[in-house]
Amino acid sequence: MPVRLFMDALDAVEFDRRPVDEALNSVLAKQPLHEGLAAFIKHATRSYLSVCEAEPSMLPVARWWVVQHVEQGVRELWAWGRRYRSADGAVRELRLIRLANMLERQRSEAEVAVAAYTAAYGRPAPWPDEWEKKFLVRAREEVSRVVVADVDLTEGLRRVLFDGAIEDAAALYEKDGRRAAIQVVHGQTRRPGGDCLKCRLVLACDEVTRAPGLLGLRSYRRAKLRQVSISDLRYYDNCPAQHHLQTLHLPKINEYATPARIGQAVHRYLETLHAEASGPCQHADMPADTSWPDPQWELDADAAEVGMRMLTYHPSVCPLQENTSDLRIEKTFVFHDTAAQALVIAKPDLVYRDDGAWVWRETKTTRRRQRGGEDVVTEFPQVALATAILGRGLLGGPVDSSRVELEILRPGGADLIMVDPSDPQELDKAYAVLRKMAQPWREDNTFAAAPGDNCRTCPVSRWCPSAAETDPPPSFQETARGADREQPA
Repeated sequence: MPVRLFMDALDAVEFDRRPVDEALNSVLAKQPLHEGLAAFIKHATRSYLSVCEAEPSMLPVARWWVVQHVEQGVRELWAWGRRYRSADGAVRELRLIRLANMLERQRSEAEVAVAAYTAAYGRPAPWPDEWEKKFLVRAREEVSRVVVADVDLTEGLRRVLFDGAIEDAAALYEKDGRRAAIQVVHGQTRRPGGDCLKCRLVLACDEVTRAPGLLGLRSYRRAKLRQVSISDLRYYDNCPAQHHLQTLHLPKINEYATPARIGQAVHRYLETLHAEASGPCQHADMPADTSWPDPQWELDADAAEVGMRMLTYHPSVCPLQENTSDLRIEKTFVFHDTAAQALVIAKPDLVYRDDGAWVWRETKTTRRRQRGGEDVVTEFPQVALATAILGRGLLGGPVDSSRVELEILRPGGADLIMVDPSDPQELDKAYAVLRKMAQPWREDNTFAAAPGDNCRTCPVSRWCPSAAETDPPPSFQETARGADREQPA
């Protein structure tokens, strides 16, 4: 939705010649929008125009550039973005759009190759009335040079990815693009995850397990299908607007505080270790100095020391044993709760079989001491969801001998707490937790902001007008944000 509305606003400016404010007001008035989404669309539109209006010689192009009859099963090839041409049509420019993070994630070689090739050799065509039908292409235009650029809507940045003759674009496609395009057309692998909600085949997909009542809710069969994870429900509980703006994939700022970055670094280290291990983790496998974390988590020496001490205790509770089989690391599962009309996304740290029965392992990091007396099903929603999933036998195999494991790593020790999903009392508690979190979310259609101290550390507060009067803390990144990876234990 954010990109579609942005494109509509640009169409009004570039093709209808409307002033920017008038174009934005027209587009944003067509349907009820969350105030945070509207704020981002205004920013993105003005940001794009400020960085791209410096080239008045390039004229906007409404029709797509489509290459047809590409060999080896690729019937049509085109690239999505904003299209421009010089007055004589000899130069074309395709601008690829991204919400943010242009400097952090580079476009793949295949993306650039396909974009350059379609800009060079594509014939003009309107979008088909029905998406399954072929494009009705027009006569080919004489083009001698193409430019492919990346535009970051958040920071207002433009980066040229390709600038050359059409022959160079063809050579690049042969080198980096053709094989990738063929692989996409002939791909048969199904990989459930965060994109399932957008997939037209989701309701018939064998990788999406039917699980009526998984969230413990009454029937919402006439409601629009939604997607949710435990992290989503925690964000919603913190602030409905924060959850909603994150599900729209609006750009985030300072997403992780220090405790969460430690937890993410510890998880990544264990994920890599378990993927390569042939047996239980040993103390010799644990880091010996503070250089161990992946640089992306930006841990200083003190934080790296804390994480290193946590990892020291993992071998005592490592799940990799002689009877461990079918190990799956960070695997994403999708369940269709047909009662709640929700796709429930779950990504356990580990699942494996112990003598044939499934075990679901979640790992938490904390610098707090274990207080004792807590009920982990009630305190940790991930454990509640895991209990409900195994208790329903949704992974297959026997329920009676399955279990949920919670591994808690602290700088001074480790705990391993187990939950029996075949125990009716544990299952009742799990459903109570899920119902309490999911029902307000399922019934909410406005996602109003809940401004307060949480605005100080909200990763999408930049777009939320309700947070405008909240002063930021002295150091945003050092403030805990209800971290995903670190939970009080």
